[in-house]
Amino acid sequence: MRHARPTLPALTVNRQFMSEFVAAEAPCLALGLVEVEGSQCALVALHLNQTLPPEVSAAGFAFGHALFGGESWEVVHFAFEFYGFATYNVLINPSDPVARSVLNTMVETGDYFFFALTGNHRVTAFRSAIAEDNLAGLKANMARLQGSTTSDAQYRQAISQFEKRPVPPGTLLTWVCRQDIGYLDLAQDPLVLSPA
Repeated sequence: MRHARPTLPALTVNRQFMSEFVAAEAPCLALGLVEVEGSQCALVALHLNQTLPPEVSAAGFAFGHALFGGESWEVVHFAFEFYGFATYNVLINPSDPVARSVLNTMVETGDYFFFALTGNHRVTAFRSAIAEDNLAGLKANMARLQGSTTSDAQYRQAISQFEKRPVPPGTLLTWVCRQDIGYLDLAQDPLVLSPA
């Protein structure tokens, strides 16, 4: 007797966002939105410069976050550990309108997707149903993040400091597809991604 494979839902993203993301030099990361089954979720898209072996993709990864900064500025740190393979870090400026909106959606819905575009041009999607306290640090600091005034100079300084002593050690991703709030519009220029 054959078991039917579960039908995976189609995912809708903004076409311009996806085009810029795919064209960006790897390794990099972009924040956006994705619609699945009528609901919008946060999207964290990684463009890696190496291929994830199937056993690494199947095992998933650990996702961590932290807030760095001083009295007048802050950045969000995301870390991705693909077990036994590689660790990636990125710093996000929460004063960016795209970042602010995506972070807010992530915290409000408790549901988000990761896309990992790898060196062999394959995309693996991971969906995370977040536990109540899984984003406790972001939730606790959401008012500060929503009112962030971190400047580009402060953001670049944070990157420079982080590069000297990355914790956890790993590859620092370039943050791309920033500042264009139109990338969050899924109705104007939709791209429907059908699962293989």
